[in-house]
Amino acid sequence: METDSPLGYTEPIEKYLLLLLYAEGKPVKGDIWLQKELFLISRNVDELKEEFDAYLLGPFSETVYEYKEQLKVSGYILQDKEGFRLTEKGGQIASKLWEAISEEEKQMITDAKTFLNDLSRDELLVFIYSTFREFTDESIVREEIEKKKLPVAISLFRKHKVSLERASKIAEVALQEFASILKDRSIPAYDYPDEELLEELQSSEAGRS
Repeated sequence: METDSPLGYTEPIEKYLLLLLYAEGKPVKGDIWLQKELFLISRNVDELKEEFDAYLLGPFSETVYEYKEQLKVSGYILQDKEGFRLTEKGGQIASKLWEAISEEEKQMITDAKTFLNDLSRDELLVFIYSTFREFTDESIVREEIEKKKLPVAISLFRKHKVSLERASKIAEVALQEFASILKDRSIPAYDYPDEELLEELQSSEAGRS
């Protein structure tokens, strides 16, 4: 893993993998979460956009897999029951990388990790599949995920991960119908004032007309 970089790392995937593991000081839950969190980061990093392809569980990067395995063998990251985390020497490298990036980039990485890392497998895949449909063509679980859209959309909404409008789009249900489903299940339609909910509903109706 020796390179010309003074930190020892030049490949963007390797850099962002370490930065992702460093963010918040928390492990990444597992392989699927590692792939999808780096994929979400890649949407904001031009150097990474071409690394991901449609695969068996949606967007996947062989390069991410290879670097993850290499970093494990080299003792920079480890995997335990909580997921993937940095070792002490991995943390030393990652902290230097973290200090070298902008506050905006730190926030982008942290947001991706915070948003996806505590989702269940179904929540993770439903969100990614509904948002990036172009990466689902090769999926072996596409039909399974399609059947789970409504309950997962409700779950994501209840966790305050997505807005009412975004949840209805994930579920592929009209906004007013989705709000009615929530009401039938005694789930508050939103934590913001009624006039804001009305505004969102009216906006949705105008967009369909």
